[in-house]
Amino acid sequence: MHSSTPLLSIIITCFNYELYIRECIDSALRQTYRRKEVIVVDDGSTDRSWARIREYGDRIVSKRTENRGALLCSLTGLSLARGDFVYFLDADDLLLPSAIAELAPYLRSDVSKIQFMLLPIDKNGLVIGEAFPRLTASEQSQPLIQSINRRGFYNTPPTSGNVYRRDVYENLGDLSYERAIDGVPYLLAPFVGNVVSIEKPLGKYRIHNANLSSFSTLTTERMKGYSDRFMGRLRHLSKLIEARGIKASVKIRPDYAYVLEMTMFGVVASGSRPDRKLVTRYLKSAYRENRSFLRRGASFALAAGLLLLPDAGRRQLAGFRLDPSRFHSVRRRLKHVLSSD
Repeated sequence: MHSSTPLLSIIITCFNYELYIRECIDSALRQTYRRKEVIVVDDGSTDRSWARIREYGDRIVSKRTENRGALLCSLTGLSLARGDFVYFLDADDLLLPSAIAELAPYLRSDVSKIQFMLLPIDKNGLVIGEAFPRLTASEQSQPLIQSINRRGFYNTPPTSGNVYRRDVYENLGDLSYERAIDGVPYLLAPFVGNVVSIEKPLGKYRIHNANLSSFSTLTTERMKGYSDRFMGRLRHLSKLIEARGIKASVKIRPDYAYVLEMTMFGVVASGSRPDRKLVTRYLKSAYRENRSFLRRGASFALAAGLLLLPDAGRRQLAGFRLDPSRFHSVRRRLKHVLSSD
């Protein structure tokens, strides 16, 4: 580290979020942690986002680019950052006032990632559910590596719930298959340091029509895209581990429960019913990957519904599983089941 007090770069990426960008920037500037810089990149917004950003003058580092998508917008912000640690904050999300001060003790050279829970809020900033994902306080990476080898992933928050040591993002190679900045880094982090999980919300994640558009359309192509990125990240991770000389390996399988789940949803999207062979493969994978009886039960209920319900019911069930805005009261009851291991 360059200093006994590491520099944290807060990188805010914005596209057409004039309604929220001020509140987001203010939440970053109000952090009491002294060694920080706030970088805001506008991805060619067509509303008044850029005008709002420019109002902050030299209190922030700001840059406007042509519209190139979330990934390249984030990479532009990273190129401007000087920090020992980097934090990507979506322009519609917020930091709680004491967030950085609370995670500051973990800004250490042995820590590769700090993850914390987020409170879901609506477009008006009202809390609409319990904090997620369910995290257990820990500074251990080995359980996360075990989860990657068993399930292909580990429980992690959306982008705005993660702070990374800068070098996790260095020399990542081709990310053109990605849509977001942290798909591979979140998997790499446990292999290059300790991942700290904080068992409390330090930020707010806004759920509104604009950021739910990707969940709203159930299509075969979209489901294939999800599963292709899932597998692409694991293959990418394997190459990075080898290139960095890390004494570890990743076991990549073709039958992860997530991949089979997206395959079933793709069949549903085409207007068909998943066949029993596909459903059986999914259940075998889900039972192998999940140790919790409740999670296994949830997987069985999902599979039975996709197999037995009529077309409209299958689509509603798939939509509920994919769309975090639906049926908040039910989602709150299920959250502990779907987030536990």
